[in-house]
Amino acid sequence: MIARRELLRQAAQRGKYAPLHSYLAGLTGLEWRATFGDIERILGFSLPDSARIHRPWWANQGQRGGHSHALAWEMASWKTSQVDMVNETIAFVRAEA
Repeated sequence: MIARRELLRQAAQRGKYAPLHSYLAGLTGLEWRATFGDIERILGFSLPDSARIHRPWWANQGQRGGHSHALAWEMASWKTSQVDMVNETIAFVRAEA
């Protein structure tokens, strides 16, 4: 039987937001600051309107799993921080192991 975390990791690697997962997995350092535009360039498509309107879109979900966009960063061992909806910027910080 495959562990839940492994199933979530596999989903992040093959889902719509897999390019973000791959990018974050390849980063070194403890923090990455980005604009929403930076993220769109990595993804190759525009973020949904809800990412610009609803702050909870950027919420971390932990082991609950759920939204494919959150799995992209969480399964790459990152968490969102300092989401600025007005200036469309965000910081990703390394999640504790």
